[in-house]
Amino acid sequence: MRIGLVTDSTAQLSAAEQEELNRATDGLFAVVPLTVLIGGVAFTDGEIAAADLCTKMAGGAEVSTSMATPDQFSAAFAELRRRGAEAIIVVTMSAELSGTRDSAVTAAEAEDILINVVDSRTTSAGLAGALSVAVAGIRQGFDVESIGGTIADWCAGETRTVFAPASLEHLRRGGRIGAAASLLGRALQIVPVLGLNAGVVVPLARVRTRTKALEKIIALGAHAAGEISGPGDSVHVEIQQAEGEIDDADVTMLLTRLSELGFATSFRTLSTIISAHVGPGTIGVTVQTVP
Repeated sequence: MRIGLVTDSTAQLSAAEQEELNRATDGLFAVVPLTVLIGGVAFTDGEIAAADLCTKMAGGAEVSTSMATPDQFSAAFAELRRRGAEAIIVVTMSAELSGTRDSAVTAAEAEDILINVVDSRTTSAGLAGALSVAVAGIRQGFDVESIGGTIADWCAGETRTVFAPASLEHLRRGGRIGAAASLLGRALQIVPVLGLNAGVVVPLARVRTRTKALEKIIALGAHAAGEISGPGDSVHVEIQQAEGEIDDADVTMLLTRLSELGFATSFRTLSTIISAHVGPGTIGVTVQTVP
């Protein structure tokens, strides 16, 4: 059976990653974009650079986001079916952070082929990792239900995200703050260190400075690696920043320190959608086993 694979744009896949996913699925891969609105003007995710978005946010621009729609997923499904897909797996960002997963479900219900929609309960590097799990299952010839279950198990048990926003204000405005709302009353005195737990933003620590936040990210990332890995597992750590580049001082420090601890590391700029919610200055890591 030829199985198609669909995800949303918050995975922030590079051109090389998309090309590899196309090869791995025999051309049956698609990305459905979300939309960021800046001062009421709509931009498809990726149409404007995250750094430019963050500059506008820092300047006071009104920014919001819009989920992917059922029609967008329907169009992606139709294209994959045209290319020969006989079943489709959809892996979306956390349903706790966006209605995108619900849009995929709505579109899937209108199709007459098997489509399994999986809530990754994560986003960005975690979502990209989940796609690697999907590809591994497709290559091994598993059916879409089995692959979906494996993805859900991996997302729950083998990936962790820790991050430090410069402010909680953007998460509060977007309604994505979750349990971290308990920190709002002390936001002026602290730098919050947050995580994703079952797709929900949760508080992990409170520190006084950016430097201490970076140290806490390293410590929590290393601890997470010990939690999720077993004998023989390879662990990868990806540093992510809203508007930075790989030569940014904070990114360089995290890459260096985590590499010194023995982890394979890489860097990914957050998508404009995620950047719009976490705000300028956000930096974090996603720790995951390698499928």
